[in-house]
Amino acid sequence: MVVRLITSAVGIIVCLVLLFLGETSPIYINVALALVTGLMCGELLSAKGLHKKLSVSIPAIIFGISMPLLSTTDYVFIPLYLFTVILFITAVLSHKTMTADDLLFAFGGPVLITLSMTSIAYVSCGPNGLAPLFFEVDESTFSAFWIVLILAVPWLADSGAYFAGRFLGKHKLCPAISPKKTVEGAIGGLICGFLGSLLVGYIFTHIYDDVTINYIPLVIVGLINPVVSIFGDLAFSIIKRACGIKDYGSIMPGHGGMLDRFDSIILCAPLVFIISQYFTVIS
Repeated sequence: MVVRLITSAVGIIVCLVLLFLGETSPIYINVALALVTGLMCGELLSAKGLHKKLSVSIPAIIFGISMPLLSTTDYVFIPLYLFTVILFITAVLSHKTMTADDLLFAFGGPVLITLSMTSIAYVSCGPNGLAPLFFEVDESTFSAFWIVLILAVPWLADSGAYFAGRFLGKHKLCPAISPKKTVEGAIGGLICGFLGSLLVGYIFTHIYDDVTINYIPLVIVGLINPVVSIFGDLAFSIIKRACGIKDYGSIMPGHGGMLDRFDSIILCAPLVFIISQYFTVIS
């Protein structure tokens, strides 16, 4: 537990630095998201042994890096098209050694991860829309608010589930998928995630001057994202068990790989982006 807490503390510090830099220009957020996304795509392919097929793994990683990096430009969807074409050409040329399962895994996984992480870049750019990478973020963007909301709710839900399950857990949630997860832990995670969403709004009313928080969409995020974060976590646990691995990596001691830490966010980030398009959450 000590190693897990130390790693979390270091991660929080890194996130705070990136949030501070991101308030001046989105390039810092985009680069960070690009690196994390590329790493997660590599970890996922490595879980199934596809990292050894360079004709698949290299395009997947490049795709994972380039789409978040280009998210504030007019070229954002070009990497998706190129990755699709390259992968399907590779599948045809390597049909004797690459199965349909490999093709679907190598295509669907990186696309899901990359589109989700790119939605974080989109929502953090605010009203500037598609613009050059080095544009200055104005005060109406509130990029730090959106990123914290996206990350905090599933991570607080995960932490709440971990501690509630550790001290109160008695009934197994999905023993065939994740033996350590409990019903009590899930309930604790749902409560922490919901309260975390409201807490983010409250905190940012004291960080930004003269802002108004609409708590209705925050309630929606707080109710839905903790639930879908659990399913995201469990779904990626199924993949781990099918691939016969414990963790996707070891880059984060006590947590595993980057994908082990972000798996619960993959289904959560797009919801916050959708909410931002239909509600005025912060103004």
